[in-house]
Amino acid sequence: MLHFKWIAPAIVAVGLLAACGGGGDGPSTQYVSGTGVPAGAVTNVDDVIAFTKAEIANTSDSRDPVVLGDSTVLATSDSADPAEI
Repeated sequence: MLHFKWIAPAIVAVGLLAACGGGGDGPSTQYVSGTGVPAGAVTNVDDVIAFTKAEIANTSDSRDPVVLGDSTVLATSDSADPAEI
């Protein structure tokens, strides 16, 4: 009978330990060095469109400006269909 009084606290402890493992904030975005431009935006037109849409949706007077850098060149495509922004 002595062992039964430890079963419930042990189950709770295992549940708490299992709940706090792993997870995180999801995939982290890598940026072009010294800028606020995602690294994919210099190689992939779809990433440029996604970046532009996110910046338009996230406008605010209190937000810091996005640093584009002097040498950042966004990806372009002569064959891709135009996208709505």
